[in-house]
Amino acid sequence: MTLLQYYIRFLGEMLDGTRPLPEGMTLHETDEMRRAMELQAQIARLGIPAFVRMCAEESGIVIPEEEYASFDPAALAQALSRMPAPQEDAETPQEDAEPVKTEIRDIYEVFLDSVCLDDALLQYLIDVLKRRDVAGFRTLSHAAARTILDMDDFLAWLGNKELLAPVEERACVRILDGCFARLRQEGQLELLAALLSGDRTTFERFRCDAPELQHLPDATYDWFCKNYLDRYYPARFFMKFGGVAFPTAD
Repeated sequence: MTLLQYYIRFLGEMLDGTRPLPEGMTLHETDEMRRAMELQAQIARLGIPAFVRMCAEESGIVIPEEEYASFDPAALAQALSRMPAPQEDAETPQEDAEPVKTEIRDIYEVFLDSVCLDDALLQYLIDVLKRRDVAGFRTLSHAAARTILDMDDFLAWLGNKELLAPVEERACVRILDGCFARLRQEGQLELLAALLSGDRTTFERFRCDAPELQHLPDATYDWFCKNYLDRYYPARFFMKFGGVAFPTAD
């Protein structure tokens, strides 16, 4: 098996509850989806090779060092693109059954947390959405979040998520989306990338120079993190930058 295959196997087993957490990793959330999100965050900090190494060592599995050294993040997206689309359950849910919004939101967040573990995987998602590849999206959501998501529902959620957010978050998103659109138009792509990646020093300098932020005393880095960085808006901006079209709320 390749490192990629081990990663998908170990991640799936943990999400299914058939594999214990590696030593040193702890989960505190009790809700199933929030635990999955917490796990994804820890994997993101470790990196895929380190995560696989921990799981393999605790299971007594020996993976050649060459596999770790030669791991190509782009292979993750390529492998997912070759996987067959999963089949939905034979039993169709009732059309009049309204999904619980918090549960749906959590599922989408788990999916994005998993995809954003790797830049290549995010780029693959952008390509799938831009091409309107429904089967590819179903495959990716099943591999990344262990469930089949509807592409149009996902786009509607991410494209309009601030509409259900607190006033402070809505204001922050409106201001920063405008700032970042201006930077893109001006061709300041390195600065834009640094801001979207969450670089604190870059943001602190930017807020002193940006006309949109100069007169906003509340526009601190913590404000930026709470209302933008940690709420999946950078991923949405990257998607829009990559040509993904989002529906607007009626």
